[in-house]
Amino acid sequence: MTLLKEENRILRKANEALTKRRRAKKTRIRAGGAISMGDAHILIEQKEAVRQQSSGRSAERGVARVGPAGLRRCGRCGKTGHNVRTCQEAEETSEEDEADGAN
Repeated sequence: MTLLKEENRILRKANEALTKRRRAKKTRIRAGGAISMGDAHILIEQKEAVRQQSSGRSAERGVARVGPAGLRRCGRCGKTGHNVRTCQEAEETSEEDEADGAN
């Protein structure tokens, strides 16, 4: 019983240390150190400005950011309207292989 209590105490201590480390990671910036609310707002505004500029550039070039998905294609023949399991060319080639094997 004493060994179990000691192991439990050690595990709780390790869990508490891990929790503190995870919490600390979320409150710090990689560049080093804690950040104030004012600094955070400035960084957010800068990121937003950069994002708006990049989206403006792509609109000028005529590049659509998000468009409709293309039609799916067969993995074997590359045609649309079916998939590998239902590919007609697969059946044709397997029939030819069987005919070649019979000769």
